[in-house]
Amino acid sequence: PGSSKGSTSSALQRGKACLNCRRRKMKCDGVRPVCGPCDHAGRGDDCEYTDGQGRSRTKMLEETIGRLEARIHELENPDNSAPNVMLHDPQKTIQMSSPVSYSGHQSPTGAHSSAPSPVGSEFYYQASTFPIPWQTADATQISGLRGASSHVSGWDPDDLPPNVAAELTDIFFQNTGQLPWFLHQARFRERLALPSGSFGRPISALLSITYLWGIKFASTDVWATYEPGFLSQALSDIGHALAGQPSHHIVQVIQAHVLLATYLYHVGRFLEGRHHTDAAASLAIHCRLHKIRSAQPTRTHVSYMDPVEIALPEPRDQIEEGERINAFWTAFEQDRVWAVVLGVPTVIFDVDGAGTQIDTPWPLEMEVYEQGQIYPDLRTSGTLKNFFGGINSSWPWEINSALTQLCKASALFERATRLAVSWRPVLPSANAYYTEFVSLDSRIEEFKATLAPLESFAQLRAVEIQQAYTVHCIAQSATIQLHAAFAGQTTASRTKCLNAAFAILHLGTAAQVHNFAFLDHAAGSMWAAVCRVLINEIITLRSQYVDPSIPAIPGREAELISALDQLQASMAAFAPTSALMS
Repeated sequence: PGSSKGSTSSALQRGKACLNCRRRKMKCDGVRPVCGPCDHAGRGDDCEYTDGQGRSRTKMLEETIGRLEARIHELENPDNSAPNVMLHDPQKTIQMSSPVSYSGHQSPTGAHSSAPSPVGSEFYYQASTFPIPWQTADATQISGLRGASSHVSGWDPDDLPPNVAAELTDIFFQNTGQLPWFLHQARFRERLALPSGSFGRPISALLSITYLWGIKFASTDVWATYEPGFLSQALSDIGHALAGQPSHHIVQVIQAHVLLATYLYHVGRFLEGRHHTDAAASLAIHCRLHKIRSAQPTRTHVSYMDPVEIALPEPRDQIEEGERINAFWTAFEQDRVWAVVLGVPTVIFDVDGAGTQIDTPWPLEMEVYEQGQIYPDLRTSGTLKNFFGGINSSWPWEINSALTQLCKASALFERATRLAVSWRPVLPSANAYYTEFVSLDSRIEEFKATLAPLESFAQLRAVEIQQAYTVHCIAQSATIQLHAAFAGQTTASRTKCLNAAFAILHLGTAAQVHNFAFLDHAAGSMWAAVCRVLINEIITLRSQYVDPSIPAIPGREAELISALDQLQASMAAFAPTSALMS
């Protein structure tokens, strides 16, 4: 950089010429950062050197092309490539102790993440020893728990010392606002107090996953070594949770599935997580939880084959009915969001006339069910279809339900993604596609207008802020998904995507997301989409510099880069404990 054009030697050493002069067979004077011939030709951007002072842009592009070509070859020749998913022998015992995250950092909640280590393509766990966190348990209990902590086989949650079970349960319920929990808390605690083996006691799989989340949210890491044991027991119990259980336990099985799926997503076991999401959604449909208080008459079967139906007994009261309503919509929300993230079809359909139309009313807060305010004769029909059509139902309290808002945002998110990926340059009915596109875009904007504004976040409780942020984030992501395919062609779609991206950033600042102990609902994928919107805008902005007819916006690129750095810093804060964010 300190050299000048006047001081350049006429005899340039071999290999010191810039790449552009070499390609053009020009005599280079070696001046940096731009040599004389490139400067005179107005090609300063093409003047690059590769004499050990770093890789040139051309070299980096060539390396990128090489990686992409290798990936294309891998996809075109799957038989000659190493598999991405390694299967293991289920008969072998895997030794598994305290799991560590990708970076080995401790989670904000104090517990270690059990995300897989990037060693090969199997799951590896680092063993470590922690002191026993409970002192009141007798020697037999401590010995049994310590022995179980180092093996996958786990242990029966009913064997936990009562004080430990109570403490983990308390920790769990202090954080249920961040998890897909829909059961009545007081009734669950009453059933938990029943003796082991009692008819009304919660199923073992649900207890194991409850204690597992209690460890995850604990403010100390002394329990982290027992996390794999509870996970192993939950996975074992959920496999036979329906065998020999009364029908009313099906709702508990759905609860266990969605909690277990959330945990598995959190630690990066996405295939297993989707399996449990599918199981929860399938159970909800098989038990006809999508037809609660349906105004539609029962369908008559016109074929010679009668379907095998699973009939739940009538709910004892509105609380039990509310648990079933909320169970369905919780499974619906998880099904919709993770179908988009994982790129798979949804399990729950909403098709009129096929027996799958959703008639169940929108979910309410548990306090409303406790007060018995549901009209005894209330009947609903086409709940989701009416929402997309902008028709309000007769459910007067739904606007105040956090779960209702979450389900509506998730429905828009999935519908926007499905419509966007169905676009083709040549469609049989382009006018019909455009009509549906405009209608859905308007519906998303109408829904966003009903959400709590940023200014109100200061008056909300911490759990309410996190719930409100999640709904906002999913709704804005629906806009990005819908317009992404057209952002490169139309200014309107590009502006929509950019505005939605900045809205998510401003929401994160107002909600102070860096203080969240846990962030679910696939925020990692949505934040990554925001990063891509910002990156594309930076690329578009830089491409306009070469066109003098387009006026430059002072400070715009710096604003975009600052926003990108801000969001990536937030992602980095969650990455050590969230596999998806990583």
